[in-house]
Formats: sequence, C-alpha cells, structure tokens
Amino acid sequence: MVLETERLILRPWEEADAEECYKYAQDPRVGPAAGWPVHTSAENSRRIIRDVLSAPETYALVLKETGLPVGSIGLFRGGLANEADETELGYWIGVPYWGRGLVPEAARAVLRRAFEDLHLERVWCSRYDGNEQSKRVQEKLGFRYLKTVENAPVPLLGETRREHVALLTKAEWTEMAKADVSYVSGGVKFNYRVCGILLNNGHVLAMRDERSPYFYLPGGRVKMGETAEQAVIRETEEELRITPRIVRPLWLNQGFFTEDVDKLRYHELCVYFLLDAAGKGLPEPGEVFTLAERHHTHTFEWLAFDRLKDEYFYPVFLKTEIYALPESFTLRTELE
Repeated sequence: MVLETERLILRPWEEADAEECYKYAQDPRVGPAAGWPVHTSAENSRRIIRDVLSAPETYALVLKETGLPVGSIGLFRGGLANEADETELGYWIGVPYWGRGLVPEAARAVLRRAFEDLHLERVWCSRYDGNEQSKRVQEKLGFRYLKTVENAPVPLLGETRREHVALLTKAEWTEMAKADVSYVSGGVKFNYRVCGILLNNGHVLAMRDERSPYFYLPGGRVKMGETAEQAVIRETEEELRITPRIVRPLWLNQGFFTEDVDKLRYHELCVYFLLDAAGKGLPEPGEVFTLAERHHTHTFEWLAFDRLKDEYFYPVFLKTEIYALPESFTLRTELE
C-alpha cells in the first residue's frame, strides 16, 4: 500500500533506506522520547527496518521533493490496541523536519486508511510525559485525552514513565470530517472556501453538477482544523481523483453575493490556488468528462480563456484576471 499527501509519499520501508533512517534515528532527541533507543549504525537501522518497520501498515515518510525518507508512521496491534476493530498510531520524524506539519499531514492519510479502508472503530495514541511535540500532533488530529498511566513500562529502554493515553473513534473522526467552516447568522451565510485553478494551453478546468446551472472551479469548504492548502488538495482528490501540486496561492477573495441556487446571502472568504496536475492523467482540452462524488455527478470541461466572458461562470472576476495571474498573494473584494 502506498499513500500520497500534498508533500509526502507514504510507502513501505526498504532495506535500501537504512542510511537515511540512521541519519535521523541516531539523534537522541528522536527515539528515546518515543520509547526506543537511538540507532547505532546504518546496519542497526537496516536490521530494524527488516525486523520492525517491515510490519503491515508501517510507512516511511518520503518527501516528494527529494524522494528520501525522513521519518516513519504506522498502525499496529498490541499495547493499547487489543481488539480486532482497533489499532494504535505511532510516528516519528527527523529533527530537521520538526514543526513543518508533516506528521499531521501523514497521519490524516493513515487515519483515513484506518477508518475507511480497514473499517476500524478506534485508533489509540499515547505519549510519554514531556513529549510536547507528540501532544500537539494528537491535538491537531482530534485525539481525545483519556487517561494517564503512572509507571508505564518502556520495555525497549528498561524503565518506567508517565504515559498519557488518547483515543480517536470512527464516529469522532467522521464528525470532524463533516465540520465545514460555515454558519448562518442574521440571515447571512458565512463560508470559508478554497478553489483550485488548473490550466492547460489557454484553458481553465471548470465543473458543474446536477444542482448548478453555472460553471465553477474545483474546490470546496475548508474543514475545522484544516489549512487552506490541505483543503484544496483534499477537495481536488475527492472531485478529480488526483493529487495535484500547489504552485502558489493567488488570491484571498472577500465575496458578498446572493447565491443563484439557494438564494441565500453570502459572506465568503475564498483562497484561490494555482495547481499543477501535469502527468496525473487528466483528459486534454476538447474533452468533457464526468466523475461521481458521493451522491453527485460532476461534469468537467476545459474552458478556453476567451470563452469565459460568454459563459455562466463563477467567480466573475476570473473572466478578465485569468489572463494575468498575480505573482504574489493578493487580497481582493467582490461585491454583488
């Protein structure tokens, strides 16, 4: 099994990864905090890859930009997880990559794997006292603190520690996945959205479905606890079945309008990203294609820039600004 996120490829460990594994696992700030000893050599790392990291559902965190592993993440039984419908999440990453959000990014993909593909009901996660990095990861992922175990054994280090235990259930994960940043107040609906702009030889990819009389861009609402970058990748994956590369953010648009379908008055913040999907297998301009997402069928079409002015298309400002995309992130306002 290979999983993909915006910045990472999650794949099985290989013995050929031993040198890279040792580079990070020899640091005393990494293993001991998680309960395992530092690696003593590349050969030691190779044995651990063969005997431990080769377990099912264990993945190397491979940076797309380098093709090299910088950490590990996985699901395993035993310890806290003893029932058939549960598992435990474990992870580590090299010190140079701390604070970049890579572990939460990888963990979201692994949790989706646990709940959607493996049909598990509970994922446990624990940390030892003082491991604040792990605590922040768990909080970002929505894990709920459950209990503290005094004098918990740490077998690989031959000691005991104070261990904090957290849990995420499938029901909680599903509820978080539905929690869009959207609400109604005083007769106005607020939305926080993202949209992706995909270009191909003077065409922009547009879409519509059975509910909409107009064309719009791939994208959707940002969910609670999710960054705009994560949201645009997730929405593109859900709608187009591809994982694009973010080239750069283009606009933060403040929109005030009445929606043509539900007739509600909207106050909407939308971040527009230029995306690159080269090599992802999208049809070429001139082809219309459809893809199903949950209960809806989306129709996609590459619209020539000159055609936008005559089409029923949103956002309206893109009809003219598509010809000169900003080089830096720009704030704009659209009033109807």
